[in-house]
Amino acid sequence: MTTCIIGFGVVGMVQLLAAGTVSNSEGTELTTAVNLANNIREISLGLAYNDPEQPTVWSTKEGTGNPNVDAPLYDDVFDLDGATFSPPLDVRRFPISNYTNWAQQVTVDTVDPDQLSSVRPKNATWSTARVTVTITRNGTPVHTASWLVVAPNTN
Repeated sequence: MTTCIIGFGVVGMVQLLAAGTVSNSEGTELTTAVNLANNIREISLGLAYNDPEQPTVWSTKEGTGNPNVDAPLYDDVFDLDGATFSPPLDVRRFPISNYTNWAQQVTVDTVDPDQLSSVRPKNATWSTARVTVTITRNGTPVHTASWLVVAPNTN
């Protein structure tokens, strides 16, 4: 009888340790994904709302090369639309080479400034856009984050 009681206790303790390990692993993965999404947010904050040379054109990626600080590829928020960065970028726009199985997928949609949940056709003349980044690991979505970007008031 005593052996059974101790056996059940040991099995319960092993299950508890296994559940804790899984929880820690998932927590680490989610923390990494949130930080990678925040990297894209920080990048978007440093970009102009519209392209300086062609303010009414949706996506105006200029030049070629990597999307880092040396390449003029991404100079406005709309240039991020449809971009996938794998390995993901840090806030300085340099690839994080240790994260080759992670990716940052970015979508930019224009929204009605009076009804923010209403997506409008892609149009660079609208004053409000929503940037959505989905972080994936091995092709599986881990985290999605969205934020609004508003054109500066030119008055």
